[in-house]
Amino acid sequence: MADITPSHVNGRRLETLNDPKGTINLKNVDIGGYIRISTSKDAQLSSIDYQKKLLAEWAEYNGYSLVRFYIDIKSGAYTYLRNELQEMFEDLKQGKIKGLISKEIARTSRDVIDTLNLKRQIECYGGFLVSIKENYDSRTDPDEFLLTIHAGLAQKERKTTASRVKLTQIIKAKEGKTNVAHPAYGYMLSEDKQHLVVNPETAPILRFIIEKYLEGWGQLKIAKYLNSKGIPSSHGKKWGTNAIKTIITNPVYLGVTIYNVTTAVRDTGGKRKLMIRPRDEWIIREGTHEPLVTEEEYERIQKIVRERKEKDVKEWSCSRKYLGSGILYCSECGGRIYGSRMTKKVKGKKVPGNYYYRYVCQNRNGQCSSMKLWHMDKVDHIVLELFKSIFSDRKKLIETIKSQVATISDMDEINATEREEIKEKLAQVEKALKKQQIAYEEDVLDLEEYRQRVAELRQEKHHYIQKLQKLNDDLSKTDRIMQKVETIYRTIADKLDYIHNLPIEEKVQYIESTFEKIYLTKDYQITDIVFRL
Repeated sequence: MADITPSHVNGRRLETLNDPKGTINLKNVDIGGYIRISTSKDAQLSSIDYQKKLLAEWAEYNGYSLVRFYIDIKSGAYTYLRNELQEMFEDLKQGKIKGLISKEIARTSRDVIDTLNLKRQIECYGGFLVSIKENYDSRTDPDEFLLTIHAGLAQKERKTTASRVKLTQIIKAKEGKTNVAHPAYGYMLSEDKQHLVVNPETAPILRFIIEKYLEGWGQLKIAKYLNSKGIPSSHGKKWGTNAIKTIITNPVYLGVTIYNVTTAVRDTGGKRKLMIRPRDEWIIREGTHEPLVTEEEYERIQKIVRERKEKDVKEWSCSRKYLGSGILYCSECGGRIYGSRMTKKVKGKKVPGNYYYRYVCQNRNGQCSSMKLWHMDKVDHIVLELFKSIFSDRKKLIETIKSQVATISDMDEINATEREEIKEKLAQVEKALKKQQIAYEEDVLDLEEYRQRVAELRQEKHHYIQKLQKLNDDLSKTDRIMQKVETIYRTIADKLDYIHNLPIEEKVQYIESTFEKIYLTKDYQITDIVFRL
């Protein structure tokens, strides 16, 4: 039979849909088993073996060939968090498996919208979804009614369970009991696991930290001292400044139990965000355990913390008054390099208003061999020359940026290629329309043929325009980056020769817009550059 594919369909490179319904009565269909657990704890890990056994028995009994398990030891509510699920999509796409089975809907995702999206994505690759507990098969649920009900019930069950747990914890907090599984350093759980009691091994070290901080020691000095003595932190690892800061600012050492201070919310993309609850929702109980810090000590510590923070902001400012602030990083420890102003001395006396300007790595990560200092004017000159060399050659600039963003998203490249193909097809349709007009005017086509062909071409043109608009609306990250770089290039092109003489605010604007990180050695060598993409 002759090819009767309509002209508005032919030539569009449309994919052929593999209807999963065709696999319902087939035997030995290759499928994958999806197993999800929320944590890597032993109790959860034992669930993997159980789920594997259950899925394998179901597949064998129902005549399917279970070729692989996809195991995720992460949160299941949002697909973007789960790597093995993405591998499953790739296997579906390549035809390695034809469907996915799971113990229950709650084991694929416990969010209704995400569950529906999961099922639709599986079907997009010609696959199907089966849930054993609910006896659900997506091949027999074309309108997704049953899946919506099952997913809604799973989500409701999860929320109800979470609410019960939360209520139990609130009751415990109001009674002055603890909800923590890992007590603050210096404490341990009582025998009944309901209260904090002093840990005789770590409490003396806690007191050492408090006393030394009050004596004037810094967080880094304390951390280095503890590490030099081989004293492990609460997690059995080396001490860092963050661990010290957590201790000196934690009100739990006053004998206070505080609960329900924060809550986690998720946006439409599934990203988790921690937020502070209104103060009247906090649960605060005093005298719930033996204090390790007095109120007077705690207030003195907080005052020191505030004063040092203000001093840090003033002298080690991350503000943009220094060209390299916020973008310079130490190549040895990876820590941020800060701008610093130091008063000059004449005959041993400080001269007000007369300063040295330096960049400083404070070795806050504790991984540098020593504190590093760089002459600010020399570093600024190097950074500006780097900027100048990159932007002086437009071709080199584009290649440099593209090399860094090339691996960001394969979809970007696909979209870019598809856009060019659609533009080419639109041009071909325009030519075809003109040819039809000429053919009609020269009586090669009668009016009816002309109308029919023009209608088909216009419909095809409309389709391409809509598709192009959708791709343009979802402009790729690479395109956005290149547009930004082009904008900077056009702005700075005429100023490169005298960039060192531009106002500091203008130089900062160009540097910030271009670079996210510049790694610097103690010998003023740049080892790596990260562009602000």
